[in-house]
Amino acid sequence: MRPKVRFTIVLLAALACLEPVVPNPALVPPPPCTAVSTRVRGQPNILMLLTDDQTLASMAFVPKVNALLADRGATFANYFVTLSTCCPSRASILRGQYPHNHGVNTNLGPSGGFPKFHAEGFESSTIATWLKSAGYRTALMGKYLNDYPGTGSTTYVPPGWDVWFAVMGPPWALGIDVAYYDYVVNENSTNVRYHVTPPEYETDVLRNAALAFICAEASDSEPFFLYLTPYAPHEPATPAPRHVGAFAGVTVPHTPSFNEADVSDKPVAIRSLPLLGPDTIALMDTLYEHQLESLQGVDDMLQAIVDVLTSTHQLDNTYIFYSSDNGYHMGQHRLGAGKATIYEEDIHVPLVVRGPGIPAGAVYQQLVANIDLAPTFAELAGAAVPAFVDGRSLVPILTGDGAVWRKGLLFELQGTGISNGAIRTGRYLYRRVGTAREMYDLIADPYELQNIALTADSTLEAGLDAWLTQLKPCVGAICRAVEDSVF
Repeated sequence: MRPKVRFTIVLLAALACLEPVVPNPALVPPPPCTAVSTRVRGQPNILMLLTDDQTLASMAFVPKVNALLADRGATFANYFVTLSTCCPSRASILRGQYPHNHGVNTNLGPSGGFPKFHAEGFESSTIATWLKSAGYRTALMGKYLNDYPGTGSTTYVPPGWDVWFAVMGPPWALGIDVAYYDYVVNENSTNVRYHVTPPEYETDVLRNAALAFICAEASDSEPFFLYLTPYAPHEPATPAPRHVGAFAGVTVPHTPSFNEADVSDKPVAIRSLPLLGPDTIALMDTLYEHQLESLQGVDDMLQAIVDVLTSTHQLDNTYIFYSSDNGYHMGQHRLGAGKATIYEEDIHVPLVVRGPGIPAGAVYQQLVANIDLAPTFAELAGAAVPAFVDGRSLVPILTGDGAVWRKGLLFELQGTGISNGAIRTGRYLYRRVGTAREMYDLIADPYELQNIALTADSTLEAGLDAWLTQLKPCVGAICRAVEDSVF
């Protein structure tokens, strides 16, 4: 049998196993919300808006997010993801664990992605189940985990979620996670088909679902937790029709590390890369333009959310967190467009927070990470935090209590062994992969142009290496103790 014929038979067989997909209902924005919350301030609402592959630099192009969140709340200037790949990062957000403890270090099953997370039984204890036990109404809208639902039921809803609006990708191409049009949503165990018309643009559909949820919750006596996860600006970064061409001609930032001329100090994987040619750079420029344009839909979403929270008298009792699951390099160190490295463009991402008691315009410098989000949400909600959690709550920073904070943070690499990884302090990044070593003084060299692993003080490098060795197998409270140590 020819390969193409075999593929067609397998695909048709797989499609035949899908639960029926019902036609999409009327695609119109929800009517103006007339509900007004009368709930006495107690447990706060918590909303997490998580983008996909957004860089720190692109924050300059989301003016509504900056005006409504950063200017009215706090910015974490040193927020990182501990493994710069979508699903490992999202698993860390849900459970507050380093990737070596949840084991999801790739995007696809069976050894990674949703299939791995589900098979390990991790869904029995996530931020959703913790907050639901604390009296919250919980909702997920958008992307859940890569490769969801895998080979399982397309009507499956994980434990802990009261409202489930999970985008599963196009029904004609199983395994594709990113679709701005022509996709299926698991809406509380019913598969609903969205096609290719302007009202079915994924970010706008999620916005409307979120507005309807927030409006409905205004009349409820329970607080809510909304985890809102649009695809933007993930490749292909399709913008909404109203934003097409908004950034025509914008080019990728040519930082000092862009198409780095001398990479002789880098590991062989970088040394072997040729300089980027004009055609490759042109393709990256086009993708970057589309990324910025697709983020405008997210910017609009945030504005609409703040408006409905205001009109329903819920804004003053709602924490809004905004971040990305990972960063994205585009031309730095001769790398094309992508992620999964330990360079700053991939691991250093935005985090802004607005909410009760947070001073407007605050900027915090502590080393914080995606493993800290789950324990933060739990503390805000008054929920118990399981002992397996590696991260720590950001609440002491937000409230100005001056808690002792970590001095080092562990970074892991997709699909690599426990002997590899990186550690970052407020000044240094030290990486070990096999026999390769990288070390950067980020104060003197923020663009990571000069690997000083061969020239740095041997005591300093040995100390960082020993610290990394201690962090790699850490679990729970041991992680926090090792992070706090001074080598």
